[in-house]
Amino acid sequence: MSTRRWRPRAAALLAGGAFALHQLRYLLGYGGRSHHELAAQGHAYLTVVAPLVAVVLLLAAADVLTRITGARPGGPGEAPPSLRRLWTVAAGFLFSAYCFQESLEGLLSTGHPGGVAGVLGHGGWEAGPLAIVIGFVVALALRAADRAIALAAEPPLRVARPRPPLSLASFIPSQPGWCRPVARRVRARAPPLASIP
Repeated sequence: MSTRRWRPRAAALLAGGAFALHQLRYLLGYGGRSHHELAAQGHAYLTVVAPLVAVVLLLAAADVLTRITGARPGGPGEAPPSLRRLWTVAAGFLFSAYCFQESLEGLLSTGHPGGVAGVLGHGGWEAGPLAIVIGFVVALALRAADRAIALAAEPPLRVARPRPPLSLASFIPSQPGWCRPVARRVRARAPPLASIP
């Protein structure tokens, strides 16, 4: 999997993962009041971001489907990153993006707490485990998309025609080999003479 090929896909999945992480963190931290808290803490911009993230994810899915349908055998066979590496990078990115987003909101929004309280307060610490789980989903989706494209690029299987079943008669020669040399040396002879008593 070349970096150029999966980088836009990874960016789209990470954008969706960052949005999901932010929303789930508030849902877990505030429960039923999460919608009110999001509005009170200056998260109104997310009503514009959500459709954009959805469009980016749809474009990434369309890209994967296009690559699957247009896959050609013998494409570049670069080894993809391991699932563990993708998971680690994705989880680290998601948690970092969450911390940056909450810090920026604390600086720019009057209703949002600032500093460490803005990032980890009111259940913000739950963003760490959520980042690990969502990072795993992102890594798994990247690997699954790459594997699907690789499978589509493999040449189709060719099934050999089955041989007719062998029978016991095919193993027995029509004339035994040990009889052939003898038969060549022996000449035909007349029937035996009748004996007279």
